[in-house]
Amino acid sequence: MKIAINTQTPPIRFSFTYKELLERYGELSIPLDLSNLSDQDYQISVGGVARMMLSLIGNSDLKSRWVALGPGYPPQVTLNGIDIHFVDLPPQLLSNYTKFKEGLYNEAHGLYKYHLVGPEYIAYASYNWLSATKLLEFYSDTDVYLVNDFQQLLIGGIIGPSAPAVLWYHIPFIPEKLSDRIREFLVRSFEGFDLVISSTKRDLEGMVRAGVKVKVKQIYPFIDPSAYSSVSRDEVDMISTKFGLKDQDKVVLLVGRMDPIKSQDIAIKAIKNTDLKLVIAGNGSFTSKSLGHDKASMWARKLRELVKELKVEDKVVFTGYVTDRELMALYQRSDVVTLTSRSEGFGLTICEGWNYKKPVVVSEGAGASELVINGVNGYTFSPEKPEQMTSALIEAVKNSDNLGQRGYETLKQCSVTTAIHRVKEALEEAMKGYNRLVT
Repeated sequence: MKIAINTQTPPIRFSFTYKELLERYGELSIPLDLSNLSDQDYQISVGGVARMMLSLIGNSDLKSRWVALGPGYPPQVTLNGIDIHFVDLPPQLLSNYTKFKEGLYNEAHGLYKYHLVGPEYIAYASYNWLSATKLLEFYSDTDVYLVNDFQQLLIGGIIGPSAPAVLWYHIPFIPEKLSDRIREFLVRSFEGFDLVISSTKRDLEGMVRAGVKVKVKQIYPFIDPSAYSSVSRDEVDMISTKFGLKDQDKVVLLVGRMDPIKSQDIAIKAIKNTDLKLVIAGNGSFTSKSLGHDKASMWARKLRELVKELKVEDKVVFTGYVTDRELMALYQRSDVVTLTSRSEGFGLTICEGWNYKKPVVVSEGAGASELVINGVNGYTFSPEKPEQMTSALIEAVKNSDNLGQRGYETLKQCSVTTAIHRVKEALEEAMKGYNRLVT
């Protein structure tokens, strides 16, 4: 099956603009073969949708092209046989696009109501149009389009009847928490696709309540367990030394970008009256780094102020960016893995914790909480009650071995080997009734 993947966040992130790369290397042929560049020129995207799609391609017989947003990036590159095309936007259009999609994102997560602004919607529509135009260049050699998330909601309607298109909607859809205008916009956008994949049962039920008239399938997000290796004791010791973790410390690990929806403040409050040490790992998102929306540093500053206010400087560690190997070492060093988001589509860091047989403590606002059975493979808590999290953390440390083993067994539901079959079924369902167009 030949698919064309569309995401906002690209599967790779460049350290330099295309213009700067040309200055460094001279003439570069397009498509640019990334094997001709150095490791300092780019990095594979960490976490989230992009890594999930990479694992889907890498563990299946799906043949894929990929279209993503890439401000200042080369127009086309190849990575391990995948053709990746980048959509660029001029600065003002990029700024307005970012404001619109951040407005949708924040309203979906319950942070505030977004009041639609004309130029911001026009920029969003322009980005969707450019992405769809690029995707349609492949229509004669594509069986189905797999479009990911809220940044690309208009693409299904633009592609229309020319080819089957599937939307995987990754953020929360709780219609009662949305304004009438945004809810109607989302519903109409869903109906532009042939099929919508919902990441959780919660959001599937939300689409049913909203009266969405499109086929919907629920598939949990997934990881590739084989991509997470066991690091050496020396590496674990090195990461412990780097972040001041002592042998006797009981460590609670919270992995996530610096973003208010991750609600790291809840963990800071919950840790105050315990003997546990909280390690907060992560920095900015693609939006913070590449799209000029500096929410990461603002949120990090607020968290540090809260740490001082609560006088828990000796109990909280901010790591900032960590490499994959360092993150694996932190998972091995941890005693509990937590996710505190007041509202979140899913939360793959819980799956990563289970992969290392760690107990988890998960906010009821995170989609991953659907898979947690209290006292069996972890604990859940109300994000409005930090004291519940405090109790859950203490209990998780006491019963870490049993909880971690049960969590490892639960992980099978969120493994790429399980997801591949379900994703293929969804794609095949969307393809029914279509004959591939030819030029």
